Amino acid sequence: MAVLVVLLSLLVAGVLGNEFSILKSPGSVVFRDGNWPIPGERIPDVAALSMGFSVKEDLSWPGLAVGNLFHRPRATVMVMVKGVDKLALPPGSVISYPLENRVYMVGKANSVFEDLSVTLRQLRNRLFQENSILNSLPLNSLSRNNEVDLLFLSELQVLHDISSLLSRHKHLAKDHSPDLYSLELAGLDEIGKHYGEDSEQFRDASKILVDALQKFADDMYNLYGGNAVVELVTIKSFDTSVVRKTRTILEAEQAKSPSSPYNLAYKYNLEYPVVFNMVLWIMIALALAVIITSYNIWNMDPGYDSIIYRMTNQKIRMD
Repeated sequence: MAVLVVLLSLLVAGVLGNEFSILKSPGSVVFRDGNWPIPGERIPDVAALSMGFSVKEDLSWPGLAVGNLFHRPRATVMVMVKGVDKLALPPGSVISYPLENRVYMVGKANSVFEDLSVTLRQLRNRLFQENSILNSLPLNSLSRNNEVDLLFLSELQVLHDISSLLSRHKHLAKDHSPDLYSLELAGLDEIGKHYGEDSEQFRDASKILVDALQKFADDMYNLYGGNAVVELVTIKSFDTSVVRKTRTILEAEQAKSPSSPYNLAYKYNLEYPVVFNMVLWIMIALALAVIITSYNIWNMDPGYDSIIYRMTNQKIRMD
């Protein structure tokens, strides 16, 4: 199973201005077109359900319909773009939903992707190699001599290198294990902070990013033979202070709230019926084994049924 997380280990934050889009999906996964908001913390559940896995809590979001249960996608690619609430994606080919609340993402990288550039020096050196995207990408108002622009371009280079690595290691896309790719791109946010969101550089970077994401989505979709889901999450900003305050208030309210007057039991999790049945039937089997063994011993004839008697009887006869 190939799992990739670039520039992202764990992200928990309040989200202000955001969108969840489906760039590519196979026919076995059905996303309904509608303006249904989805909580950010349920995005991993959407990815799990679309790939045929179960989740701990039922997802009542109407955007994901029941597809073909016997033909599930082999990969899910999730790209998070920070610094913009939505991108100018081609109309008609993309389904988008409002995103609210918090976003949770966590993962680790597969050893195949250890050759990817991760440090700023590696990213800069990779951009100035002969086969980099700088040789074919129209920069327009962006500059090769600006560190902010190079950071943005290096993220696009990483997208290109991921699809190139997979094209050289096609066995990853053909094995029977589902794959998850999760990436965060923060270069556009840095360009907006440096030049301003009304600047020509920000507009050019947004257009370049849309083209790069479309190409990346097509490449990943084709590498898996059209059996992959490519998702896009656009996030304007994170407000971590709001989340921290909310958690503190909730904890204080829970501590002050009195216990239920009805003395209700705690809620059981999904593993409870499994553990209950295992313990129940093992106890029943052990009880039956003890009863049957005790009954046979109680009704045993020592003169005929005891192995001790038979062995000593044969020894006496031989003597």
